[in-house]
Amino acid sequence: MAAQRLSGRFIRAAVVGGPLLIAGVVCAGPAHADEASYLNHLHNVGIADMDGGDPALVQTGWKVCQQISWGAPASQLQSLALQKSAQDNGPRGLTPRQADALIDYAIVDLCPRA
Repeated sequence: MAAQRLSGRFIRAAVVGGPLLIAGVVCAGPAHADEASYLNHLHNVGIADMDGGDPALVQTGWKVCQQISWGAPASQLQSLALQKSAQDNGPRGLTPRQADALIDYAIVDLCPRA
C-alpha cells in the first residue's frame, strides 16, 4: 500500500514537473544562442569596440527589444543609435550601416515577438 502511494506521488510529480522541465529547457536554451548570434552578427559588421564590451552590446540589444515592444519604429531606433554613438564617440562612432545592423540584428536575434 505504501509503495502504491509512493509510486502515485512520483507519477503525479513526473506528470506535472516533466512538461515544466521541458518547457524551461526549451525556453532557456535559445537565449544564449540568440545572444551569441547577435554578438557574432555585430562583430561581423565591425561593432566590437564598445565601452563595456560584449555585455554592453547584449544589454543594448535587449533595450532595443523593449523599445520595439513599446511600439518604437526600428527606423527611429536606428537614428537614435547613430546620434548617441556620434555624441559619445565622435568620429569613432557607429556608421549608418552599423547602426542599422545594431537594431536589425537585435530584432532578429533577440526579440522573439518583434
